[in-house]
Amino acid sequence: MTLKPLSPTFRRGAIALLSALSTAAWEAQAQPSEPRATAADSADSEDEALELPVLPFLDLGLFPNTQHFTPRPDHAVFDKTLPGYFKIPSTHFFVKLGVAATTNFMVTSKLLNTPTWFTTSAIPVQGQEFHESSGAQSTATANPSDVSVEFRGHTELGPMRLLFNTSFAQPHASFGFHPNYAYAQLGGFVAGFTDSTFANVDAYPKTLDFEGPNALVFMKHAVLRYGHPLNHDKDLKMFLQVALEQPGSNVPTTSGRAPRDIVPDGVVAWRAEGPWGHVQLAGLVRAVSSQATDRNSSDTVLGVGGNLAGAYHLGHKHTLQLGITGGQGIAAYVNDTGGSQYDAAPDASGSLDALPLLGGYAGFTYAWTEMLSSTATYGWLKVWDRDNEDALGATGFRRSQYASLNLVAHLIKGAQAGLEGLWGYNRAINGRSGQAFRVQFTFQYRY
Repeated sequence: MTLKPLSPTFRRGAIALLSALSTAAWEAQAQPSEPRATAADSADSEDEALELPVLPFLDLGLFPNTQHFTPRPDHAVFDKTLPGYFKIPSTHFFVKLGVAATTNFMVTSKLLNTPTWFTTSAIPVQGQEFHESSGAQSTATANPSDVSVEFRGHTELGPMRLLFNTSFAQPHASFGFHPNYAYAQLGGFVAGFTDSTFANVDAYPKTLDFEGPNALVFMKHAVLRYGHPLNHDKDLKMFLQVALEQPGSNVPTTSGRAPRDIVPDGVVAWRAEGPWGHVQLAGLVRAVSSQATDRNSSDTVLGVGGNLAGAYHLGHKHTLQLGITGGQGIAAYVNDTGGSQYDAAPDASGSLDALPLLGGYAGFTYAWTEMLSSTATYGWLKVWDRDNEDALGATGFRRSQYASLNLVAHLIKGAQAGLEGLWGYNRAINGRSGQAFRVQFTFQYRY
């Protein structure tokens, strides 16, 4: 593939954009000091200072970086100095431009259907292609790199945050837009594309692998959410969040049937956090439906589930992350089964069943020194779908395990490098299984 040189018009436009941003940043940093303010001016100064609450629990600054982007009910931040933000001239708003360059080198014991993501449900089982292949597969990709732009400020309705973040992560070593966040937050309201309220980003184990453990609740889609503080205790903050979220029935499309979405998914979450860590309990209710393409008939089943997840800090260096989720008709929200067909499936009689699911994971981050840390992770997940083999196929997903161990070095501020070993196990409905190993090296620099 031959790269074409940039056109003169594109170069001039890029130079003009960089010049404008540099000028704005210089003006923001070079504002002259003002004399002692009056009462009205003091209010403006407080507005310009963007005084926001600080998160009471530790952030070890490790992967994944989603902790810094996810919306929080009280607009809390990890660093109240808001490094990297600059004031937009003649306004009361601040902006931050961010970019991260990430490169992964991976060697896997066999070929996976998702070569750049270690998805355990994609490990071939006995009888499938590449199961017997013992040849190692090497892959290198930079597609987890991301760019972001963020606005913060104060309005008459409370703090404001507007964020857009996209990476280029794909399950294959190719580049394409992978939207992560595009939302507006005003006071306690959040609207846009962001993490599901059913998920708990702060309880994600610090893996180098982009996918993470199999039982992790991971979903980003359209969300309309309201969060409200339940108390005003500095040592123990509690919040209640309610949300309507984008539906998406994941059902088999065989036998002339197609997914059908009737109403938005509903989520309620309670959260408590303090210097010791945090815990979140979320409940999900949804309607999972399918309809026949050749006649006027449809089936609908109830999807309901719960997710209990949190993190506990052992001193100021070590953190334990735990999560357990279960229910029926909720597979779309779980890592190993998301985007597949395991929300519901017809049984032998043709009746649609909401498939039961149960999974959990544990991660432990240990800081050896200020520069070095390690995270060990284990996950287990099972779907009860043996009665639905005709619709899902004999090699449909049944159960999986995930394990990883890494060593991460914080080279300088913003730069990290790490080495991780991974193991995965996949078991199909017919009882056949397969396993795979991976070694991954990751380097990232974030500004």
